[in-house]
Amino acid sequence: MGGFLGDKEVLTKERVKEILRNKEYNFFEEKVNLLEVRDDSLLLKISFLVEHKTRMIVIEEKDPIVVPFADFKVEDWGDGIKKIADIE
Repeated sequence: MGGFLGDKEVLTKERVKEILRNKEYNFFEEKVNLLEVRDDSLLLKISFLVEHKTRMIVIEEKDPIVVPFADFKVEDWGDGIKKIADIE
């Protein structure tokens, strides 16, 4: 039986994917944490915070992601106003 405000939506992983795909959220925050720098790679943890109809939903990696450092573009921006050079 529904209450004064009606039945509360039951969330599933499929429903959360649908919320993201259809942009049915009021707030969206992305977060990447650098956990470790290895010889030639970075260990990253990725998470998202989504607000949907006054409910907060957290989506995060089960295991950290290892990304080769070579996959990143590295640039020198000097004082931050304009790019000076690519860093090889």
